[in-house]
Amino acid sequence: MSEEAWAEARGPDSAGPLSQDQLLRLSGILGIYQSLELFFSKPMARDWLTKPNDGPLFGGLRPVDAALAGGLPMIVQIRDHVDALLQGN
Repeated sequence: MSEEAWAEARGPDSAGPLSQDQLLRLSGILGIYQSLELFFSKPMARDWLTKPNDGPLFGGLRPVDAALAGGLPMIVQIRDHVDALLQGN
């Protein structure tokens, strides 16, 4: 979701429901944070998405930048990656 769309969606005049795509993206991001908070301490869990990551999935990008560039497919990959960390894989 663009910053403009996000500002509109969270504003007091927002009247419309979220689209299926927006709901899927939101679900993915919430799932990522949930797994991160189970795996890391709170400060690291909160910062993980915004720190550069040298892992093969990110190639030095911040996970948030990879998610923005790759859209929903990348959000799903990041969620799978974080879930695998949580499961010890």
